Amino acid sequence: MRVMAEILPAHKEQVVQLDEKANGSDLLRALRLAPDAHILVRGDVPIAIDERLVEGDRIRVLAVVSGGSLK
Repeated sequence: MRVMAEILPAHKEQVVQLDEKANGSDLLRALRLAPDAHILVRGDVPIAIDERLVEGDRIRVLAVVSGGSLK
């Protein structure tokens, strides 16, 4: 199946070919992105990385940003 990944904040789009039983973890692996550093969003709803994807899905892949200091 084909899935469109919109990778943010890089503002990059990539079509990914996956197995028909693929889930969010498979998508992140195909994109070579760390699962613990990204959140997947379908529409306006975050999805778990073990959620199954479907043909034609458009998934936003959001990088989790942390760090800094409190003053």
